Amino acid sequence: SQLVVQETLSISGTVESVSGNVLVVKDEKGKAYTVHVQPKNKNSVRLAGGQFLRSPAEIQVTGSYAVDDLKTGQNIRFQCDLNRLGRTKGEVSEITLVTGNDEANGITIIEEGGKSGVHSKCAIVAELNRVTNGRLVVRLPPNNGFTRKSTLSIPVAEDARVGFKSNDIARAGAGAVVKKLNAVLLDTGDIVAKTLHIEVSNRTTARESVDDSLLAKYRHLSDEPQKPRLIRSQHYAFMTDVSDRQASIILDKLETMVVILSKYFGQTPSGIVEGFIVRDLSGWPDGLLKEPAGIAKIQNDAGICFNSSLGNRHRSVLYSCDDHGVIQHECTHGFCHLAFGSTGPTWLAEGLAEMGQYWKYDKKALDINPRVISYLQASQPKRKLLDIAVPGRVDPGTWQDYAWRWALCHLLANNPNYADRFKPLAIALMKKQAGATFEVVYGPTSQQLAFEYDLFLDQLDNGYRADLCAWQWNRKFSPLAGKRRTQVQVSALLGWQATGVLLEAGASYDAAAVGNWKIAKDGGEYDADGDNAGRGQLVAVILKNFKLSDPFPIGKLKSFVSPTQGQLFLRCQDDWNKLADNAGELTVHIRRTPQAR
Repeated sequence: SQLVVQETLSISGTVESVSGNVLVVKDEKGKAYTVHVQPKNKNSVRLAGGQFLRSPAEIQVTGSYAVDDLKTGQNIRFQCDLNRLGRTKGEVSEITLVTGNDEANGITIIEEGGKSGVHSKCAIVAELNRVTNGRLVVRLPPNNGFTRKSTLSIPVAEDARVGFKSNDIARAGAGAVVKKLNAVLLDTGDIVAKTLHIEVSNRTTARESVDDSLLAKYRHLSDEPQKPRLIRSQHYAFMTDVSDRQASIILDKLETMVVILSKYFGQTPSGIVEGFIVRDLSGWPDGLLKEPAGIAKIQNDAGICFNSSLGNRHRSVLYSCDDHGVIQHECTHGFCHLAFGSTGPTWLAEGLAEMGQYWKYDKKALDINPRVISYLQASQPKRKLLDIAVPGRVDPGTWQDYAWRWALCHLLANNPNYADRFKPLAIALMKKQAGATFEVVYGPTSQQLAFEYDLFLDQLDNGYRADLCAWQWNRKFSPLAGKRRTQVQVSALLGWQATGVLLEAGASYDAAAVGNWKIAKDGGEYDADGDNAGRGQLVAVILKNFKLSDPFPIGKLKSFVSPTQGQLFLRCQDDWNKLADNAGELTVHIRRTPQAR
């Protein structure tokens, strides 16, 4: 159905949190707004209900820092008078932080000085070594075309400042000032940004993403496409026509993936993944690409890893387009084959490969293609566990089939209730050990797993942490008899938490919560009543026969009559994908309501 604009909003305040394309802004009265922002590199923005809306926004994230706030390894841009002997004249007064998408490091002549000893006015982009004794010490590319010196030391003016500018909302951290936010409120309840200006300080500038960091790391390399040539790293060797910059980024990502997979499985690959990464098929010499099935995949902007074995010798050959996600997916297949001799049944092979595409070092939060999330959330009915974990090799199917396999593997690998069994099962399946099946390993806990799998599909979004939302099955529950009362700690960081209280249908209970918690890293503290929108409120749910009641509020003080017998669980009311930056816990006292005399 067509979306309808109900109201135009003008908002200012501070950033509470940023997660993917969602920004939470709190105004001066403490009211929080959840705002969807279309990223600059995307053609649409994903709304809360899963719909995609084309709504480009003008985004400015700007800031000004002290020179001493600069850090080693950052790339900066400035102007100075420089001669070809590498000597400078005057002071630097304006400095700009450079992001990965800006021009490569080097020297651009603004006004030519002529002879080698005469100074030219130059624009310089360089990597910062350090700030010391009022001077910038920077590294230049060795072949910069102007001077043989690779290190410059330049005096900095006392009033010099460092400017920052980006069009990525992810660079705005909690506490950043929202100077201007023009947005529309849709009939779905979603707020979508049209204009967004944010002012950051050194304290409120968020770290670069992995992709931004890699772009910055390899900015000195050319981004011009090349003729097919060999590129190599420790575990990979490819013929490719991508640029030198993209080649280095791809190999860096793949080697990081090998570290993650080797650490997780405790096994390293027995050889290298070879193959071809193709940007433009028309520029390749005839006969170099020999596999018709591989060429067909490349033509469809996809990839395939041809795995073969001769005795204990294993070989993996990649044919892929230049999409980084596709390359990582297929190279996960290559890793598994070279490490274990096979990739296992299709559900495991494709589930792990999709995880490999998204895995980032030391990052547990979901960060996957929004299209996959929308599909899994909207699909009805949901696929059952045994419909996904089909034994043996079957047709890989479509990206939708891959999505279900990813969901199952991600839950099993990251939820502590099942993770300790997933790794041995995966290894056994890839080694083709007799008797190793999904049903044998997870059959005894099939009801618990099915329950958590359904919750995962209901709750998942980018930023979601399966480890924080794991169900607390091990707590023993018992009724509160007579004057007996109980006390439980409830953390803002976790999902539903067991109280140990078995409620009786029709019985009345009192709950009192003491303490404060936070629902954003640098946000304000709330008591159990939360804010005026209910965020940060203490809420409850009742579990009976693997079914949940509707959540109901508890707050600081609440008397309630249990509508059914069941186990009582509590949590801090917050979006499921925003728990990771929460902090603090409440002490909750629970008793049967005393009988009136």
